[in-house]
Amino acid sequence: MNPLDLGEVRAVAADAEAAGYNRVGIWDSPALYLDPWITLAAVSTSTTSLRIGTWVTNPLTRHPVVTANAAATLDALAPGRVVIGIGTGDSGVYNLAGRAAPLDRLTEYVRALRGLLADGRALWEGNELRMRPAANPVPIWVAAHGARAIRTAGAVGDGVIFGLGIAPDTIEACRAMLDRGASEAGRDAATLETWYTAPWYVDENGDRARDAALWHVASLAHHISRSGTAGKFIPDRIAPGIVELGQAYNLLSHGAPSREQRDEYRRIARRTGIDEYLVSRYTFAGTPDECAAQVLAAAAAGAVNHDCANDSPAGELHRRPEAWATHVLPLLKERNAHV
Repeated sequence: MNPLDLGEVRAVAADAEAAGYNRVGIWDSPALYLDPWITLAAVSTSTTSLRIGTWVTNPLTRHPVVTANAAATLDALAPGRVVIGIGTGDSGVYNLAGRAAPLDRLTEYVRALRGLLADGRALWEGNELRMRPAANPVPIWVAAHGARAIRTAGAVGDGVIFGLGIAPDTIEACRAMLDRGASEAGRDAATLETWYTAPWYVDENGDRARDAALWHVASLAHHISRSGTAGKFIPDRIAPGIVELGQAYNLLSHGAPSREQRDEYRRIARRTGIDEYLVSRYTFAGTPDECAAQVLAAAAAGAVNHDCANDSPAGELHRRPEAWATHVLPLLKERNAHV
């Protein structure tokens, strides 16, 4: 969730737990939203079993001891429920006049976090760091929007947050890349927890759901095209449109674009002919039956943990997870889906 109001986030998290969701993640984007760690502390008081954590932080805006200590402190409030989602940095970095971190820095940061949380000691930039370790294991999941990032997640993460879509062929390609990264590091990818980012839009009118999802793919296009489309399983005919849409995306309104911005993103996607491709590959969107079928197809390809990317305006954070729980989860339970 993109946290704009603590009371709303706490309430949505409590409702998510009651509905049977597994996890709530909080964005780390200090120029736009509330502090993630303070927000997560508030969420810990309205939930009892839900896993909670950053979704995602970065290796640039906080020293590793600061991040590790925040996670260890949160673990004291929510024992055994804390996770760290981390990537190279997007709005949380670019809106501070910075740029995303190189994957080498992300790798070293993850290793430092793991050492600090588990043993209270780590090496960082040639210096030894120390702190009081966390009382419980805190898994670190690496967000990945390209082949190199996926291999990095396989090499150093406790899990991965895939951001390349939920089409079955994409899922299979991502899992193969994760296997490669883990194998190169002498690890077993089967031990890593895998999550897939795919915004959920459900409506009795499927076309209306897909239209609602269409603006959201501009954010995904930005993530995908930011460092080029190579290694991201994008067809050549689609790549120019994704780059154009990604470049048009305004990070200063990340997660809460105006109505005019949303309409402009839709226009660009339609004009460049990438609208149907993006919605079908990167979102679960349609009628309840259509969404359930999409989830089952993803599950058959190996994707069973999904994140709804709930970047809704203040006052509307409950709508998409509530609609999903009401209209789609019952269908999946009927069909024995393991979600």
